[in-house]
Amino acid sequence: MMADSADKPAPEETKSADAAIGKSKKFSESFLTSPIFSIVVGEENSKTFLLHSELLASESDRLAKDVNGGFDEQSSRRILLHEEDSGLFGYFVEYLYRSEWLADKSVERDSDYIILARLYALGERLQAHQFQLATLRKFTSSLSSQTSLPDQGVCDLLEVACVELPERINEDPLRAQIFWYATSQLTRLQNYDYFLRLLGMHEDLGKYLCIRAGNSSASQPKRPPEPLPERFRPESIYHT
Repeated sequence: MMADSADKPAPEETKSADAAIGKSKKFSESFLTSPIFSIVVGEENSKTFLLHSELLASESDRLAKDVNGGFDEQSSRRILLHEEDSGLFGYFVEYLYRSEWLADKSVERDSDYIILARLYALGERLQAHQFQLATLRKFTSSLSSQTSLPDQGVCDLLEVACVELPERINEDPLRAQIFWYATSQLTRLQNYDYFLRLLGMHEDLGKYLCIRAGNSSASQPKRPPEPLPERFRPESIYHT
């Protein structure tokens, strides 16, 4: 009998655990039973994604406004994202339902860094903060000053930082990572024609890089915390 009572959690622990479960949503019922919205992405050769509205609203503040507050969108259950790239948006869709690629911290190809930077910028526009955190985690997991990206790849990252990520009083974490890495590669970049053109196109870029180059003790910016916040609770924890 004593063994049985020892195995039982204290009342406070049970109450605390039940309260925590109550604050989360059951994925299969709260998200997958919600109304389906058509998300039309792209201008030419657009693609239409059929997605659960509650899942969209839980992950994107911008789409939540359309799902919950837009009269036209609510009545038609149709949201237009003509300015976005359907290929990139597909990564966001994968993240919504399973997030396997972003959950794997390894970066297999140099081009993945460019994709991740553009996905982070997509998350900025969608106001999808957890999605941004997941892309930042994968981007930084393998990046170091010893990472050997081709010159064009570094320039592509710099272009994303300058064009797609807004300047803030507090430096955006991905911009900080990109500028830090580019600074570590300045010696070879200075001989690359496209890099020199970028400096001409974006007046502040040279300033950002010079500030960092002048600080010889600057280390890599802080990486996201490990592990990332849990998005969904396991189905098994819910009492039926």
